[in-house]
Amino acid sequence: MAPLPAGDYLPFFKFSAGNGQTALESRPVQIRAFQLDRTPVTNAQFLDFVRAHPEWRRSKAKSLFVDQRYLENWRSDLAPPKGLARAPVTRVSWFAAQAFCEARGLRLPTTDEWEYALNDGGRNKQAVAQASLDWYAAPNLKLLPPVGRSAPNGFGLHDLVGLVWEWTQDFSGAGPSSEQRNTASEDGAQFCSGAALGVRDATDYPAFMRYALRSSLKASFTQANLGFRCAGDQ
Repeated sequence: MAPLPAGDYLPFFKFSAGNGQTALESRPVQIRAFQLDRTPVTNAQFLDFVRAHPEWRRSKAKSLFVDQRYLENWRSDLAPPKGLARAPVTRVSWFAAQAFCEARGLRLPTTDEWEYALNDGGRNKQAVAQASLDWYAAPNLKLLPPVGRSAPNGFGLHDLVGLVWEWTQDFSGAGPSSEQRNTASEDGAQFCSGAALGVRDATDYPAFMRYALRSSLKASFTQANLGFRCAGDQ
């Protein structure tokens, strides 16, 4: 895992000014030091998990926690796609991803932590944005390549863009996490979902796509291009 220092960044969504005001403002979010997997979790790692936790095998996982396509690309309960041991595991629900992380004494990263990791202290911002756009423009790969092939960012993290989308702990909150919103205001301006009015940079199309994807998910959903990585406190 890579250690990420404490710091702050300007989130995509603005905050309510509070006190009944309708104005929204941008202000930094402070992130505590944490650690994050250097690459997404692989099929091989998830295989070890389902061996140790049979309740998360494809044939035994409860429908409350996974949809019908959970691990459908695996050949059987204990047989990931042939030759793709080092590829990122996909077709896993939020519940399964969280259970995997908890089995390691970890958790899923919050959206703010994941975005902070991607922001990388502002390093190579334009290159990351262009890589994101190039990825969005390309058709989904039928067979995903191994993790770790992309160059690491300044925090030592690989594959934040260009390989798979990733679950976050609070994926359904398409904006600042609830503990960071000003909840004293009752004017409805405290949270402006995906509207351009409530974002810091309306030209940041990659960020719009990330938040739109997260807000479209439910915890039991699985997708062929959706994986995860784990985080932990320092």
